[in-house]
Order: sequence, then structure tokens, then C-alpha cells
Amino acid sequence: MNQDQAKALYPLTVAVRSLFHKLGNAVTRLHDGVGVSGGMRAVLENVITKGPQTVPELARVRPVSRQHIQSHVNALLKENLVEYLDNPAHRRSKLVQATEKGREIFTDLREREAEALSRLSLDIPAEDLKAARTVLTVLIDRFQSHEWEEIVNNLSPKTEEI
Repeated sequence: MNQDQAKALYPLTVAVRSLFHKLGNAVTRLHDGVGVSGGMRAVLENVITKGPQTVPELARVRPVSRQHIQSHVNALLKENLVEYLDNPAHRRSKLVQATEKGREIFTDLREREAEALSRLSLDIPAEDLKAARTVLTVLIDRFQSHEWEEIVNNLSPKTEEI
């Protein structure tokens, strides 16, 4: 990355973080009373769109702790929106899968979101939105790469032992 790219990237990261928090707040308010938090919705979406996954796999996608995801999975289990399946690859780490009720609830959530978005005035052409998605997808990929992990590890302050 050159200096011009680095200078342009910082305001974009600030905007992405702001958008993330505003969307999280909007989703929570939009679905108030449904009994599905933003975190629960994200887990449900993940197992619906990508298929059954273990709690550690779901946590790695975010990245958040396994315990954080487990709390969302427990809440989804309580509402019968997901269920556990045996995992042929690992005896103790069960797969989380959406139930039929979970799929129906998620469809309702997406319809409510689509209705809300369709009412929003947005003077951005669809092609620009597609280009923005491409840029964000490339950035996500790069920040998940081994190259980035090495950079962070090499530049992180080392803790001194006492």
C-alpha cells in the first residue's frame, strides 16, 4: 500500500466503524419486540447463508470470543430458532443449524429491513454501491490474510516480563 492509499484508508475505516454502529442500532430498533438481538440475528444469518457451523467457526468470522457467540446461540436455542446437530468432524463440537422457525423469523426480519431500506432516500447509484462492496470485500480479505497477521505481530508492542 502506498502513502496515498494509506491516507485515504483511514477516513474510510472511521466511516465503516460509524456505519457498523449505526446499522447495529437501527437493526435493534427495527426489530424491537421480536426477541432477536442484533448479535442473534447475525448468528442466525450466518448459519442460514453458510450452513451449519460450530460455535468456534462462528466466532472466527466476527472475530469475537467463542463465549460471546455461545451466549447468542444459547438465546437462539431457547427460542427454538437454532438446533444442534452432531458433527462428524468433531464429537464434542456440535454444529449449529437454523430451525424452520428460525428460517421463518429470519425471512420476516429481512423483509422488514428491505421495507425500511426501500423508504430511505439514497442518492447513490446501484453501481456505486456495488463498487463499494467490492472495495470492502477486498479490504476484509486483506485484513484476514497471513500477511496482515505478520505485520501486526511484528509491529505490536512486546510486553516485558517482570
